[in-house]
Amino acid sequence: MNKLSTNEIIKLVTKNKNNVYEISLNNGIFNATHFLSYGGKKIYDTGIDSKVTKWFPNEFISFYPRAFWIIDQII
Repeated sequence: MNKLSTNEIIKLVTKNKNNVYEISLNNGIFNATHFLSYGGKKIYDTGIDSKVTKWFPNEFISFYPRAFWIIDQII
């Protein structure tokens, strides 16, 4: 499993608009699962609680500037 930076994840998600990515955030303290998709201008970030947060790509990158992610699956 390769760890990807937030920038790398956003490039992947925005390039492949038809996919949903199940990714894991592991910052060394906790793990969090996110489901990311791209709707043309915004990233749709669904947590395991089913709450959807809409981000512009630069907002997501700014919120998780030093995070690393692992792709669990591509749906």
